[in-house]
Amino acid sequence: MIDEHNNDVEADDLSSFLEEDAGDDDDLSSFLDDEEEEDEDDDLAAFLDDEEEEDEDDDLAAFLDDEEEEEEDDDLAAFLDDEEEEEEDDDLAAFLGSDDSSDSADNSVQEDGSDWLDSMTSGSKPEPVLAYKKENRKARLDITKNSKEDHRYIKRYTKKEIEDQLKKDYRYMLGKPYMLIQPLTILAEYPFKKKSSDSDIPNEHNVDLDYIICIGKILKWRGTEQFKGKPYRLGRIMYLKRGDYWVNGKIHTFDPHFAIVLTKSYKRIKSKRIRDLFRPLKQRLRSGKPFGLYKEFPIIVKRSGSYS
Repeated sequence: MIDEHNNDVEADDLSSFLEEDAGDDDDLSSFLDDEEEEDEDDDLAAFLDDEEEEDEDDDLAAFLDDEEEEEEDDDLAAFLDDEEEEEEDDDLAAFLGSDDSSDSADNSVQEDGSDWLDSMTSGSKPEPVLAYKKENRKARLDITKNSKEDHRYIKRYTKKEIEDQLKKDYRYMLGKPYMLIQPLTILAEYPFKKKSSDSDIPNEHNVDLDYIICIGKILKWRGTEQFKGKPYRLGRIMYLKRGDYWVNGKIHTFDPHFAIVLTKSYKRIKSKRIRDLFRPLKQRLRSGKPFGLYKEFPIIVKRSGSYS
């Protein structure tokens, strides 16, 4: 009897001990499950936060990009609006492909040959009679070059140096047996030297602020501190030899002038300011309109002179 009682007690104690162990295991597994759930929740929250932050960063970057594009579009639109208001100073007739300036011999459609040429092109772009080549050679007078006196400043030029270089660029393009297209930079408020002997370091006595034109590739345009915030026009330029050109489905007879296609604009530069930059070549270019703005470069279909 005693043995049976002892056996019953031992069996009860053992089952109780096992139940307690099982309870402990349940508590431990429950605790671990809770911890895993909390970790998963934290990881999920962190992941979602990261995604939200990335989305916000992407949205902000896209917003800033949109603002920059809108700003450039607004500047270019404002520039074109200014061109329309100054019809007597600009060449928007050529830019818009209109024939409003048909009274001018320079911009008139060649009536005798236009029908024949139009029938040859059938309204589509014709093959040019001269080859077109793009050249990205470095500007002979790089306006972004650092000064040897102090690398924090740019090497400055006099107006005469810039005008002489424009004449050299003109002769360079004129001498090519093809239509040469080069980079173009037009900048406002360039700090010209008053005398060639002046220091590159500007002061109140040696600076003459004015517009500048530079043909050729500029090496450090974005990194030039002195140009920040100043109006500019960036694009490409081509010298139009005397002849007949296809523009927007029509044939026009042009006297020599420069064709400009803008790619980027900042703030306002009036057309007459650009016209004045070509003044050193006024004896060689068509009178009154030494340049024209175009959506794309005119296509030469007939050359009227061997030296023009």
